[in-house]
Amino acid sequence: KMDHHANIAFSHKCVNGVDVDMEFFTYEANGVTDKDYEAARAVNAIFDGAQIRMSDFTYDLNVESIARYPAEPRGSSRLLRVDGDGNVVHYENFSNSFLSFAKDSHIVFNESKVANGRVFVIGKNATKSLEMMILDIGDTVGKKCNGLHLNVMLREEGVKVGEEFTDERSGTGKFKVVGVVGPWIEDEHSNGNGTECIIECIVDDKAATLTDLLEKIGTVPIPPYLNREAVPSDSSSYNNVYASGTGSVAAPTAGLHFNDDLLKQIGNDNMSFLSLHVGAGTFKPVVTEDARDH
Repeated sequence: KMDHHANIAFSHKCVNGVDVDMEFFTYEANGVTDKDYEAARAVNAIFDGAQIRMSDFTYDLNVESIARYPAEPRGSSRLLRVDGDGNVVHYENFSNSFLSFAKDSHIVFNESKVANGRVFVIGKNATKSLEMMILDIGDTVGKKCNGLHLNVMLREEGVKVGEEFTDERSGTGKFKVVGVVGPWIEDEHSNGNGTECIIECIVDDKAATLTDLLEKIGTVPIPPYLNREAVPSDSSSYNNVYASGTGSVAAPTAGLHFNDDLLKQIGNDNMSFLSLHVGAGTFKPVVTEDARDH
C-alpha cells in the first residue's frame, strides 16, 4: 500500500478581479501507481550515476562574514548577481534593484509562517537544560496538543523511550519519549549531536493547541550558523512580511528581503502565493562524503 502526503495550497490573484484558490489534498492509493514507478526510476537514475562528492562543493567561509542579524530596514541588504556567462555584478540595495530583474516575470511566494519550534527542556534529575527542536510541524500546529505526538530532535545522545522532559520556561509543558528514530548527527561546527525521537505532549490545559503551547514556551528557531540566541525581534525579522499560516520551523528565506513597499510595486497581478511548510531538515548538515547517502 502506498501513501502519498501532498501539502500544497496555491492562491493566484488573476486579472479583472478573478481569484483562483487551489489545494492539492492528501490521498491514499491502495496499490502501486504510475507516480510510484516514476519516483523509483528517478531514484535509480541518481544512484546509478557518478558519486556526488561533498568535497567538490566545499569552500571556506569566515565566521566573521556571516551576518548574525538582518539588515535594517528590511530590503536594504546588498545583492550579488551572476549571469549565465559567469559575469558578477554587485548591487548596494535589494529593494532598489529587484524590479529591474523582475520585469515581465510572475513571482510565486511561499507564505508559510515560522512557529516557535525550538524549546529548551529539562530532564528528570537533570540540572541543565537541553534543546528540543521540532523537526516537522505541518498540519499539527492547530491541533489540541495534549496527547499529540511530534517528531523532535533532543540535543542529547542516547535518549531512551520512557524518558520525560519539562519545558524550562514555564514548567507547564511535559514531553514523554514514546519512540526513538535514531541518532541525529551533525558536523563539528554544530552544538553537538542528538537523538531523533517521537514525543508525546502532556499539558494540563486540555483545550490548548500546539500553537498556544509554542507561543508560551518556544523560541524562534533561527539557524544555528547565526551562533546566537533568539531575540524578540526575530519573531518578525525571521518571517516574511506576507507570512500567513503557521507550519514551518525554518523560514522560506528567499522572501525575507521583500518589504511591503516593494510588494506594492510588483503588483497583485504579478505575484501568487502558496504554502510549502519547511522542516528542520534544511538545517541538517550533510555529513557523508557522498551526498546520495544523506
